[in-house]
Amino acid sequence: MKLRNSIIVTCLSALFFSVHGDALAQEAAKIQAAIVDESGKPVKDAEIYSGGSYAKTKADGKFSIAMESGSNLVVVAKGFQRFSLPAGETLDQPRITLKKAPVMYTEEGKVNLPFRKLYQGDVVGSVVKLDIADIQQYDHTIRLLDVLSGRVLGLHGSDRIRGLGRGIAVEDITGGGTGRVVFVVDGLPRDIEVMRLSEVESITVLKDVNSAVLYGSNAVNGVVMITTKRGEAFKKRSDFSLNYGLSAPRALPKYLGSAEYMTYFNQARVNDGLAPQFTDQMIENYKTGNKYRYPDVDYYSDQYLRNTKNYYDLNGEFSGGNNVAQYYANLGWNSAGSLLKFGEDAVSRSNLFNVRGNVDLKVNDWIKTAVDVSGVFSNDKGSRANYFGDASSIRPHEYTPLVPINLVRPNNPVLLGRKNDLDGQYLLGGLSNRLTTPIATGYSGGVQEVIFRNFAFNNRVDMQLDQVLKGLSFHTNISFDYLAGYNQTISNEYSVYEPVWSPTVDSIIDLKQYGKDSRPGTQAVGGSIFRRRFGAYGMLGYDRTFNEKHHVSANLIGFLGNYKFSGDFQGLKMAHAGLRVAYAYDRRYMVDFSGAYLSSVKLAEGNRGSLSPTIGLAWVLSEEGFLKSARNIDYLKLRASGGILKSDFLIGDFFLYDNRYTTSGSLGWYEGTRSRSGVMSSWGSNMDLGFSNRKEITFGIEGSFFKELLGVTANVFHDTYDDLVVRPSTRYPAFYTDFIPYENFGANAYKGFELGIDVKKKFGDWTILAGANVLYSTSEIKKVDEVYDNDYQYRKGNTTDGRWGLEALGLFQDDAEIAAAPKQSFGTVRPGDIRYKDQNGDGVVNDNDVIYLGQYQAPWSGGVQLKLSYKKLTLFALGQWNIGARDAVNDIGLTNYFWIDGTKKYSELVRGAWTPATKETATYPRLSSGANANNNRASSYWMFNNDYFMLRRVQLSYDMPASVSKALLMRKLNIFADGTNLFQFAKNKDIRDLSLGEPYYRVFSFGLNASF
Repeated sequence: MKLRNSIIVTCLSALFFSVHGDALAQEAAKIQAAIVDESGKPVKDAEIYSGGSYAKTKADGKFSIAMESGSNLVVVAKGFQRFSLPAGETLDQPRITLKKAPVMYTEEGKVNLPFRKLYQGDVVGSVVKLDIADIQQYDHTIRLLDVLSGRVLGLHGSDRIRGLGRGIAVEDITGGGTGRVVFVVDGLPRDIEVMRLSEVESITVLKDVNSAVLYGSNAVNGVVMITTKRGEAFKKRSDFSLNYGLSAPRALPKYLGSAEYMTYFNQARVNDGLAPQFTDQMIENYKTGNKYRYPDVDYYSDQYLRNTKNYYDLNGEFSGGNNVAQYYANLGWNSAGSLLKFGEDAVSRSNLFNVRGNVDLKVNDWIKTAVDVSGVFSNDKGSRANYFGDASSIRPHEYTPLVPINLVRPNNPVLLGRKNDLDGQYLLGGLSNRLTTPIATGYSGGVQEVIFRNFAFNNRVDMQLDQVLKGLSFHTNISFDYLAGYNQTISNEYSVYEPVWSPTVDSIIDLKQYGKDSRPGTQAVGGSIFRRRFGAYGMLGYDRTFNEKHHVSANLIGFLGNYKFSGDFQGLKMAHAGLRVAYAYDRRYMVDFSGAYLSSVKLAEGNRGSLSPTIGLAWVLSEEGFLKSARNIDYLKLRASGGILKSDFLIGDFFLYDNRYTTSGSLGWYEGTRSRSGVMSSWGSNMDLGFSNRKEITFGIEGSFFKELLGVTANVFHDTYDDLVVRPSTRYPAFYTDFIPYENFGANAYKGFELGIDVKKKFGDWTILAGANVLYSTSEIKKVDEVYDNDYQYRKGNTTDGRWGLEALGLFQDDAEIAAAPKQSFGTVRPGDIRYKDQNGDGVVNDNDVIYLGQYQAPWSGGVQLKLSYKKLTLFALGQWNIGARDAVNDIGLTNYFWIDGTKKYSELVRGAWTPATKETATYPRLSSGANANNNRASSYWMFNNDYFMLRRVQLSYDMPASVSKALLMRKLNIFADGTNLFQFAKNKDIRDLSLGEPYYRVFSFGLNASF
């Protein structure tokens, strides 16, 4: 307790003196000078800091600043080495000369890597760095995850590297599932779903095993490292942003109205050999009659939905400090409204609050410590209704949602006895079999709040041990995260009313009441979840350069972690030791050995440890004599890496190595009058069960050409996920089923290449930056437990993300065609049903005729971005594309929209349904009023081409003139307007835009950013 209190007091004291340290300054000396490069040319846009003072050079390189007593004068300019004038010293002459930093060796270009930070030129592995401060100059994205898609070379979407691991069940600590990366924040794995981009300094994506192995088992699919911002000594800053936006649905489901539904349902009955259910007069009534008597409810109309929902976002950042303590704080609030325009949802909002504080303290000349605390508070309040779920299933004619009181006889006893109505105008409508409705629940069902609280804590200690051995250091990091979520509900009961209409006029002669009205006001708490994470490491480091040519570095790491979540009894445990030894000669030849000795509690004793060795090599050709004089080559590096990264995250469950038992079915005895369950084996034991592993080799090239006009990065990779854990039943006799053990048996391969090109050019007042990245990634199942009768059924040799189903040959046109075709074994087949190919020619279409239909993850993917600036005006655009994927509507949440039978709600697709009259032009199978197992099953009929190009983001921003920002007491003021997910070019755009739950949105916003 005393230690905890001491830490809190120390942090608060440091924060106080950091914030108010400028008040202790006694006086300030004014400095006027010019900043030039080594050739004497002025350096524009160099930033100068001294305590709380700030200046920026103009085109002539001149500046004026008040250098506060006790504060350093710091000069930072992109592409140049940092300049610092210590407190108390004065300039020898009225100008400061900055030295040009070598290509790939700029301070701003340093890359955060596992447990270290390197100049970009010293990086050996296949990594990508995003400089968030640079990105935020022209892209004011709010959420961290939104910045990744389309931007990162080799990243498929926002959380899959090179498509690795797809098709494998991975128990990863992000909770993300198959193929996803692990996210690391400030050195340790963390949840990042609601992190703000404004909190982040940089993002590093670790793609190859050499760069990721130090994070152990959970890094098997790659790592995305996130480094949060920190305060800097003598650089006091305050930054604020305000953003207001509107979100508009990209598409809404389209369903038939009542009269049209009845017409097509009658056709479905006729198709089944049954009489029509709805008479022509009834259909006419629902088409033209009183809409309360003959309801025609469109749940997606403007009667219930707004065209847009709004949001606003506020964010503040504060940083600064001195030589002893530095601080950074971030406060964010995002509030979003609802698309629904009635009841509780009309005024509901979801609120998300983010708080972060990072404090760095200098204990003495050789010890530093840091304390980071962050919290996320989420509150989503609305009605208890599942509106969009019900809207996609309730047919339009079933009931009237609201019963108008003015059509009810005033003396009706049920009306007079009511306890609940809507403004004296309506009663809540319903039926005996529809006691709750989405609209009635929205008005009178009560409210529900979904609440989340997320707390994260970090404490680091850094010790420089030069007094023991020059270049030696010791570091520790401890983190604790806790997320808790629950629902807070006030449930009301309400009555619904079914009107009894007059047979002659549109008036209600009686009411049938179902249910009761009750508002107890009792608050119930339920639906609780939690996630708890602990992480820690200790590291002994060594980093030293001898004779300015021999750079030697090493890291010895001990790493621990535990992640536990609701419903999990074991928790995910991590423990390993890591070792990295690296050598670089004259910035030309580099070698990096990185390895980890892993430990796993998922394996049997004596088999719980294993070594994961990797190596990386790099050769900087541009430093060799035969290329050093090449005028158009600024930098050129070749690299190669390879190794084995073993993982128990590919194993899945615990105790798979042991013989597990379970209860059998009920067994009778005592002449059948008694019964008891028995005990039976679930699987056999295998004490030799070991780690699965990822084996990889990568070759790459990185270059900068024509005075940094052109940048090129390319990699070729081949990965094999080997020793995958399965129960290979085909290796054992059939009677051995319950005793078949888990074994390291399966294998998948992933290979491909990636290419990134960037162009940067400045001419006059214009600046252009254009970039494109391409990823080609394919997979192959190399070894799998399977036995089939036909070659085409084998999964081996096909992609790991394959869609499998029957091959559709069109629709049956008549009974004669059905009689002549192979028998289809999925129920009664009629004209208009889908016809399938008999692959093996046995005269029967069944599950033995299922074939490979395509892969759902695009083998070709990438992104393009363009930044065009003229003076203070900047236009930015980001696009993302996929080519080569084929997906199925029933696998992307659209089953009920496409697979229509029985009494399901009819989407607009049924307008193209097969009938004898439309058989030449039909675009949809025949309708059926019963279950249709023949049509509604996985087949090529329901597959679609999923190629697309998405205009992911566009932003136009303007930096206000210095005179304006100065008049407003600001250092900088930027205004902007942007759009997200604006448009996509796709053959099947209508399918890709559609959601049966909350819609997919395109977002428009405008805002401002101010710096002080």
